[in-house]
Amino acid sequence: MIFCEESRPEDVEGVVGIKVRRMKFASQAEQIAFLRAMVNRYRANQLIREKAHKITENVPDRARAHQAVAIAKWVQENIRYVNEGIETFQSPVRTLTYRVGDCDDFTTLIGSLLESIAIPAELVGLEWKGQYRHIFPRAIVKNASGKPIRLPLDATLKQSVTKLTNPIEIAIRRGNNPRILAL
Repeated sequence: MIFCEESRPEDVEGVVGIKVRRMKFASQAEQIAFLRAMVNRYRANQLIREKAHKITENVPDRARAHQAVAIAKWVQENIRYVNEGIETFQSPVRTLTYRVGDCDDFTTLIGSLLESIAIPAELVGLEWKGQYRHIFPRAIVKNASGKPIRLPLDATLKQSVTKLTNPIEIAIRRGNNPRILAL
């Protein structure tokens, strides 16, 4: 794995603004924990907070589910999905700046945007046939009776994120029998 993040010019000789680290993870749980830590770190980032407020400015203040869907919809419409030859994790700020990423980049961006406006997010990893295959975010919001519900916000799918398509159900329908880990 490769992780790219913003840095100060002195961090990498000859490369201004980019810090690159090679990483190895022992398990899917370790990868997801790393991505969870990235969401925790970037949810307080000023650029992330400003973007979340801008995206949700026309959504009523207490309509948390609508705010969550608005964020995921914005990502789906404004960030280009790419498959990577070499797995590279980039920070949510890099994804926002370059407007390109894969499922883990979409997940950390959406998770950071959600949590910057106090909407809890889960990162849900799917593994089948012994390999880490996909990750997507879920927003945790309360329904009218105050019960928490989990909204799947997979902005990498071709169908609109507003349909709240659940990637777990897709994997099961395909016969993949996924192992699910949510942090």
